[in-house]
Amino acid sequence: MAAKKLTPYEKKLEYNNAYNRENYRSFSIRYDKASEAKIIRWLEKKPGVKAYITDLIEADMKKSRKK
Repeated sequence: MAAKKLTPYEKKLEYNNAYNRENYRSFSIRYDKASEAKIIRWLEKKPGVKAYITDLIEADMKKSRKK
């Protein structure tokens, strides 16, 4: 049985997926709309959640190094 010929889009998608698997690590957080509504509202006000969380983590890392 012959292999399916990929379209240019499928080739690019396959390349991008392989690149991302090799070069990135992904984390996901879920918040409960009922019990964590304050956190959700807080994060939604931020211009960039990734930058906000990264800044918090870096500050915590810096604080931990000082101990």
